[in-house]
Amino acid sequence: MLDKKLSSLSEISKAQLSKILNSCAGTKDLILEPIIIKPLERVCGIRWLKANNIEKIFKLEDEMPNTQNPVFFLIYANYASYRKILKLIKERITETDKNRFHIVLIPKLLYVFENILEEMGLFGRVTLYSLQWQPIYLDQGVISLEIPHLYKTLFVQQDLSLLPVFAKSLWHLSFVIGKPRVHLALGQHSTAILRQLDLLYENLPNSDKLEADCGAVILLDRSIDYTSVLLTPATYSALLNEVYGVTCGMCEHKVNETEPHDSKFNPVLKKEPVQIILDSNHDSVYRDIKHRYFTEVTEILRVLTKSLRSEGESSREMALDEIKKYVSTQLQATASKTKFIANHLAAAQTIINNLGHRFEPQQETEQFLIQNKNKSGNYSYLEEILCTENNKHVALRLMCLMCITQKLSDGEIRTFWNKFLHEFGYYYGFLHNNLIKAGFLSDEATSTTSLPNLPNIVSKLPRLLSKDFYVNANKLKQIPSDPNKINLKAPTCCSYVFGGNYIPLITQIASMLLSNTPLNDIKAKLEPLGPLSVRNENGYPIQQRCIVLYVVGGVTYSEIAACSLLETLTGSKIIVCSDRVISGNDIMEALMDLS
Repeated sequence: MLDKKLSSLSEISKAQLSKILNSCAGTKDLILEPIIIKPLERVCGIRWLKANNIEKIFKLEDEMPNTQNPVFFLIYANYASYRKILKLIKERITETDKNRFHIVLIPKLLYVFENILEEMGLFGRVTLYSLQWQPIYLDQGVISLEIPHLYKTLFVQQDLSLLPVFAKSLWHLSFVIGKPRVHLALGQHSTAILRQLDLLYENLPNSDKLEADCGAVILLDRSIDYTSVLLTPATYSALLNEVYGVTCGMCEHKVNETEPHDSKFNPVLKKEPVQIILDSNHDSVYRDIKHRYFTEVTEILRVLTKSLRSEGESSREMALDEIKKYVSTQLQATASKTKFIANHLAAAQTIINNLGHRFEPQQETEQFLIQNKNKSGNYSYLEEILCTENNKHVALRLMCLMCITQKLSDGEIRTFWNKFLHEFGYYYGFLHNNLIKAGFLSDEATSTTSLPNLPNIVSKLPRLLSKDFYVNANKLKQIPSDPNKINLKAPTCCSYVFGGNYIPLITQIASMLLSNTPLNDIKAKLEPLGPLSVRNENGYPIQQRCIVLYVVGGVTYSEIAACSLLETLTGSKIIVCSDRVISGNDIMEALMDLS
């Protein structure tokens, strides 16, 4: 029932978009930023757009399409795309054009965009709109705002202009599922969002639902639990995102026609073409394997393939009337299942080809890091993959994990930066500053202004002292005493998502609320991690065994899988929401992006 309500959120988004499109009468054309196409497909289809008088749909390119209809541009609120559009409009607009060019900015129209419009002499001639669509339903219990670059904006650039988007989305959500009684926020951004949400509840209309479907909302900053995004995942959906990348619940990869070697003449690992929608309601095979430990997935796919083969052989022995019945009732379902299995087999093979050679040593090193063992061996492995993998994301990601867990000496960090910049180029000199801003390194560093000395930048201490990480993680019971005793095939511990090494923080907080842990105990365990705010303590313990988990800065499929297991173990319902579903590679890209 609750999932039906969440999937109906797209109807509200359609009403918002329809109001904007119909502000201009008659037929019109739509120009979409490429990155917005997949999320828009989840909100509304082409048929719906045609019904709202959209005649032609174009992709945003370097030239304006030749059309006489009014034009609506649909883009995310980023300066580069916005300026590009204004330049295209300025080249095409005439003195007689009135109410012809419209720009819809998602999720929010910022004041600076109006200033740029005035600077370019287009104020009053181009109409701007703000559209914050509702969280998009991706899968059972998973909704996402699908707004890219929010992690980079908030945690790297430290630009808070889009922070109110989170509070407004929670306020909108309360009209569908009711207003939860208890709100808990952990982290600088999350506590700010909670304060903004208080103002919305106080000054704007509230839901008329007397009984909320959910008992509590937990808000968590991504930076409070970087470990869950940096560790190598072990479940199928998370590995799919690691290797292929998933956008708006869709994993799509076409035949790669690029060179077989990279810029350093290393062979490029081939990826099989796939097209997978990560939605249990659409793909029955995905429903069975999405949160499984990966070694189990390949075995399940083998069993399904054998059953299809035996079904095909039995159909040959059918009589004519049996064949007719089989074709009319089962053949189409079998054909769909065959397609699903073929896609997942191709994806599984690609995951093995891309990660198989380093999966076990990587997981072993991460286990040592989480348990604070074998420090010199861990650093030796970091230096080894820096040279052998030729993958800047893999090396930087492991270094960041070391900075959060085991303390690195000044000499070790200096050596790493020397080798990293030699390996991948001095262009990445800015990266050290981004690591400080994002909280991976402390800002107690010596720095020089000359480019040749950039490798000598030394970080004095990680953001969290190693003893703080281990003390806090053990206090919250995030580190199993013996990972080898964790049952990965039929898990009863949420740490299985990382091979038994670590339980995501968001899962542990939800577990404490669902098990009615005294609020003072919860506060004592969480306060050392960052700013903590709790609203309506009288509403605790919660009556409704349903919780909304809201991760600010992106949530991972590993955390979603851990929450799914917690649901099963506690008989509860957990809704996971974020601005985007991400992997550790997405965090590394945000840190290394200078655009």
